[in-house]
Amino acid sequence: MRHNRPSPEHNEYGKHIELNDFRERVRQEQRQVEELMERGFFWEEAIKLVQLHEHLYENAEVRQRMEDDEYMQFARWLYKQGAINEGEHE
Repeated sequence: MRHNRPSPEHNEYGKHIELNDFRERVRQEQRQVEELMERGFFWEEAIKLVQLHEHLYENAEVRQRMEDDEYMQFARWLYKQGAINEGEHE
């Protein structure tokens, strides 16, 4: 039986991605899972959260809500001003 899984060279939509980009994405997802597990999540929960985060912005309604949300607009402004940094912990 043959499975229709995307190869490492192609994402789930069939678009070509570089192997190095794929490897970096996998490393990043592993780091995210490890960080969640350090915060007390079980492995299965951490995997689901990373997958949810990855696909969250593919939904047009979610994207529109994020664009319209005043808190998100403020967070974007803070980020652009250098007041907050993505992924850095103190």
